[in-house]
Amino acid sequence: MLTADITQPTFPTIHPPTNDPRQRVDRKNAEGIIVAVQSVFHKVAKLQERLAPFYEEFGFRCPSAGVAARDVSERIELAIIQHCRDFSKGHGHADLARQGEDWEVKVCQHSGLTINQSKVIARENYIVVNYESKDSRVERIWILWHADDHDFSPRRSNSNARFLSWKRAQLTGRIQLLYQADSQS
Repeated sequence: MLTADITQPTFPTIHPPTNDPRQRVDRKNAEGIIVAVQSVFHKVAKLQERLAPFYEEFGFRCPSAGVAARDVSERIELAIIQHCRDFSKGHGHADLARQGEDWEVKVCQHSGLTINQSKVIARENYIVVNYESKDSRVERIWILWHADDHDFSPRRSNSNARFLSWKRAQLTGRIQLLYQADSQS
């Protein structure tokens, strides 16, 4: 089941990659992104509660957040546009646009960022939502600024995905942490 802790989050100190105020996601937009993510996860939790009995009746497990991730990320994109004055619909393959830059929304299990192996990364900005697979609770919302191809694991012939761990992402110096769930929740 997806669950959303809609209690008042504690905001970590924001460390944007530069002191340029045009790039920084300010507190108001950070709060808008958090509200957008929590709202979508809350809706999916309600949906899963209603659908679970039907899946079980026919011998299936209810789909996890990972299965619903593409739709969830599209809902989050729309909610971010609704709640954040600086974001608009992206152009081409970009999910969102802000101040002339491309932004992508990624919903990823556990603590990192996974992308398609064929994706060529060229300074995109990612809003990453990490959720815990056990209860599909939002664990962390963070931004990776100006991602580069070398930030991610190498391409492999037997895999369709590349990964950036949370630990390695922090080492890039281009992270803005927007939300961290209380570890005791």
